[in-house]
Amino acid sequence: MIQFERCSNDHDLAMVSLFLLENRHELHPSFTTLDMVSLIYSYATQGQFLQVLDSANRVIGAAVYYHGTPDQQFENREVAFVDIAVFEREIRGTRAFLNGLEYMINHIAKSHPEVEEVRFVAYADNTYVCKLYSKFMDVNHSREGKLGKEIIFSQKINNISTFLKRFNKI
Repeated sequence: MIQFERCSNDHDLAMVSLFLLENRHELHPSFTTLDMVSLIYSYATQGQFLQVLDSANRVIGAAVYYHGTPDQQFENREVAFVDIAVFEREIRGTRAFLNGLEYMINHIAKSHPEVEEVRFVAYADNTYVCKLYSKFMDVNHSREGKLGKEIIFSQKINNISTFLKRFNKI
């Protein structure tokens, strides 16, 4: 059984941080340990961590989002910006992603009712993630990131909820 929850204490944060460090190359092959430690610090001080646990309470996935965007100094509170979402390789291709996305969207809507739009970032050379995100989001813009071109996908939070409700009926 897979369970989704917000990181709520130092132990959760430590376990998710270790998971992200171990899986940094799943995000981009050029990610160094120092890159990930720097990101984890930014997330811990300005973001929200969500975790995916298996039946043994082992972290098998994680996501991090910001309420607002870093480039707007988090003042655009109508936006939730998902910077990282990663599952163990064995979990990919299962309903876990959809269930995790549904948990995240419901969590954001409940915790931050002012959020109208959700944005996800993906490296342009990660065709799997870009194809996955394009199934329920539109390309908003692209930018040059530290490790290459990044594509920012966006969609109204209500549209994502509707998509998930329709998809879960199948």
